[in-house]
Amino acid sequence: MPINPSPAVLRAGQLLWLMARHPSESYSVSELARAVDIPRATCDSILQALAEHGLVVRREPGLRYELGAFCIALGDVTRVSNPTLSAASREAEELAQKLGACVAVSARAGTQTRVMSVSDWGPPLGMRPRPGQSMPLVPPFGAVLVAWSEADSAAWLARADDAVASGQTRAWEQALQTIRARGYSITVARGNIPDFATAFSLMESAPDMGAARRQQEELVDLMQHTEYLVLVPELDDGVSVRMTQVSAPVLDVAGRVVAALMLLGPNYDLTSREMHALGRQVAEAAQRASKAASGGATSS
Repeated sequence: MPINPSPAVLRAGQLLWLMARHPSESYSVSELARAVDIPRATCDSILQALAEHGLVVRREPGLRYELGAFCIALGDVTRVSNPTLSAASREAEELAQKLGACVAVSARAGTQTRVMSVSDWGPPLGMRPRPGQSMPLVPPFGAVLVAWSEADSAAWLARADDAVASGQTRAWEQALQTIRARGYSITVARGNIPDFATAFSLMESAPDMGAARRQQEELVDLMQHTEYLVLVPELDDGVSVRMTQVSAPVLDVAGRVVAALMLLGPNYDLTSREMHALGRQVAEAAQRASKAASGGATSS
């Protein structure tokens, strides 16, 4: 018989991720309970348990909670025990400095894709993703994380809205094949559809977690029913478009995709040749991270 995850642990994870999105802020029990849509008494009980282990701390006055110091220790241990994410973060930082851009490291978290770290050397005033932010791992999001596994690809496609046209599904299947063949994915802006950074900012500005979830659901629905995921821009060299992002997978020694490097596009248009040149740079950085994480070994 399958074992279901503990509801209390799931809620504790929700609370910690929520607080991690705004690490410099503190929250009352009522604010956190509303944000994750659980009873106040349940929230209070979970917070007390987290506080006993130093994951959160309650401050006076106002009895407001914030992340505890033990989260630092957990983060340090995680970096040591997960060389792939550490290597990906190092390559992201070097690539961001080299290109004067913003490069994020994302990874799978269940049925979501979550931003793990951000190296920001881009121009000022631009919109950026933030560590801890997440999007559902459904088409068109996170294609580069699932393209190397038939099982993951099939599960990803199955999460699409039932109302999505069959032609759109075939386009996503072709996109996955293209990512595998090329080694990176490219998306370009389409009409009034928000790009990744803008999408994150829209959700970040929501008044509460419930509103943020609704905005996210609306955004995902919009992007599933448009030609947002354009992974094969067949453009003449003289035609320029706005690149949203380019991503490449970081693999572990067994050849499994553990993370992805995501270069956010600049605030000006690029030709197809320029986009693919950036794609190759991101792919090379991801390959270096994969090799470093596996101790120099390469997977077949």
